[in-house]
Amino acid sequence: MSSKKDISGWCEIRIEGPTHILEAVSDYLTSIGSGGAIFSQLPRPRPGYELLTGFLPNDRKLDMKLVALNRHLDDLRKIFSHQTVTRPKLQTIVDRDWINQWRETVVPTQVSKKFWVVPEWSQVPKAAQKPGFLIISMEPGLAFGTGFHATTQLCIEFMEQLVPEKAKSVIDLGTGTGILAMTAAMLGAKKILAVDTDPLAIKVAAENIARNHLQGKIELLLGGDKTAARLSRSRFDLVVANLFANELVRLRGYIASHLKTNGCLVMSGILRDQVKEVLQSFRAQGFKTIQKKERQGWAAILMKKA
Repeated sequence: MSSKKDISGWCEIRIEGPTHILEAVSDYLTSIGSGGAIFSQLPRPRPGYELLTGFLPNDRKLDMKLVALNRHLDDLRKIFSHQTVTRPKLQTIVDRDWINQWRETVVPTQVSKKFWVVPEWSQVPKAAQKPGFLIISMEPGLAFGTGFHATTQLCIEFMEQLVPEKAKSVIDLGTGTGILAMTAAMLGAKKILAVDTDPLAIKVAAENIARNHLQGKIELLLGGDKTAARLSRSRFDLVVANLFANELVRLRGYIASHLKTNGCLVMSGILRDQVKEVLQSFRAQGFKTIQKKERQGWAAILMKKA
């Protein structure tokens, strides 16, 4: 009697919900063997909500993992009873790499007045080749920050106002793919430090930096418990931090200690209804608000250290 073979391919899982809840779902998917997870904008944008796409191997353990995932989602719904998290929508991807499936949806995009982001696998469009444009070639891997999300675009817009005339030295906290550090380098910053606590992000950022021929212009640092001590003698003209609001508030003292007097802070990853709390915490740290922008339910803030 022959045994049934495992089914090849992947099960694509799509869940809609508030970003902070989907972060927990993404972590859970990783813990049960996900091949990666991608955050993207909803087809019909809703402030504070995103689409999470995850992938699990389509094998004998899949059904058990999906039952466990639904239990985890039910637990989250009980905790966050006032917010909506959809049931998973499933699709089988047979004999295809899930990253290649995702690549089909990513196209070259003008993300600001000066910058185009072009996936490594795409041709540079003629519009991006016109004088005055800067092109960032990207292979996102599994790191955060591709230039296609509103928070990244807002940070780039602020950086275009500041670098290099008002900011010759830049630290990028939570660099992810390295896109904001590369933005600073292409705009002409002379000293750039990119920090992340995720070794995978540091690897992806290094590959992207090499892809854009920016080696030697950006220093990469794997953060951790000793990061503050290792940076304690450094002060920068500009800190860029595209993180979630709770992380920004937690790091406010650390951010202030690494900014020069009258230095600027560009931060995003803040939902519209979190702006007041974030501003209050940074004002208490001695920061002054210069400008605020909002897009698709997200906010970015430019502040100056007094």
